[in-house]
Amino acid sequence: MADVLNVYKDDELVKSSESADGKAKVNIDGLDANTSYASGTYQVARESENGKSEKVDVPAFKTKPIAVTGISLDKESITMNVGDTETIKATIAPSTATDKGVSYGSSNRAIATVDSNGKVTAVAPGTANIEATSNDGGKKSTCAVTVEEQEPENVEVDPNEEDADVSAE
Repeated sequence: MADVLNVYKDDELVKSSESADGKAKVNIDGLDANTSYASGTYQVARESENGKSEKVDVPAFKTKPIAVTGISLDKESITMNVGDTETIKATIAPSTATDKGVSYGSSNRAIATVDSNGKVTAVAPGTANIEATSNDGGKKSTCAVTVEEQEPENVEVDPNEEDADVSAE
């Protein structure tokens, strides 16, 4: 029988790993990312053909955070009229990333603005890019925004003998 390292939590066997040359490495699945575990949360014991050792507390440790690998927006481009609003949604990859925070910015705030929740407001005719940036890793994604002048909805023409009056609401 090869030497085996057993890992326990609350007297329940969590994982076993065979050792080579008196050394063993054990990876425990299912731990929360970026989390501190106190000394004694886990215990280890060695098992061999000579028997089983007493359990020994694993020292305190902290798991690593899960890094952001990408960001995407639900829209690649939008066309809006002056005064309109529309919300773009960012999605962080992987979905298990520790820091899913995102910030938004506009390449031309005179054309379109964006708030911290991705709400875009059309300010004036023209084009701008809305960029979403992940807090972790600085990954970026862009949505092209075209703002058009809104056409008046009701146009009335009152002709008379000499000239015409035009009004719009």
